[in-house]
Order: sequence, then C-alpha cells, then structure tokens
Amino acid sequence: MKKKGFREKFVAASFFLALITFILLKHYLKENDGYAWLAFLLVPLAPVMMGLKKITISYSLFITVLYLVLGFTMHWWHPGWVLFLTIPVFYIFFPKGINSFIKITTDEDDDDEDEDVEYKDI
Repeated sequence: MKKKGFREKFVAASFFLALITFILLKHYLKENDGYAWLAFLLVPLAPVMMGLKKITISYSLFITVLYLVLGFTMHWWHPGWVLFLTIPVFYIFFPKGINSFIKITTDEDDDDEDEDVEYKDI
C-alpha cells in the first residue's frame, strides 16, 4: 500500500476543513454570515491547489463561473439557475465538447492552400 503524502491527505481532509471553516465563519461573521458557504468551494479546488489536478476549461465550468458572477454582481441568483439547463443541451449538440470541433491546420510547404486539415480532440 502506497503511503500518502501531505497533498493527498489535505485533499482527503478538505471537506472537514471546509466544514470547520464554514462553522467558524457562520459564528464569527454575524452580519455577513451568508458568505460562509463559500468555504465549501475548498473541496473541489483542493486537488488543484495541491497540484494533483489541472483545471480544464469546459462548458460546465464556464456556466458555473457565469452563474456566480451574475449572482454576486447583479443578484440574479433566481433567474441565473436557468443557465444550468443549457448544460445538457450543449452536450447533446457537442458530445465531445467544443474543443473537438476546432480545426487545426498544418501548412508545411508554405503555400496558401490548406492541404492537411485535422480535427483534433483537445
């Protein structure tokens, strides 16, 4: 059995750390305790912060960031949740994601014609 290092242990304990942080923020931030739930963002970000995973840009991530921006800046929490309904529709039309439809051209002989066109899944 492989011994786990500090990074793996931190990721495994991230939920409990987020829960403790949430409880402390909820208790000590009486007037702004509505933001204490942000401590739970530590859970999905822990592997990225510890260097175990890399963030890949996806449509789901884009919609989540857009929802948070609309919610925090314009307080559109209620109408903003409708954005999440577009995620399954997007993946019906683009099953492999949008990156699979990006054209990558190679032009080795320096002429103006694109002879080799590849569709590469990034």
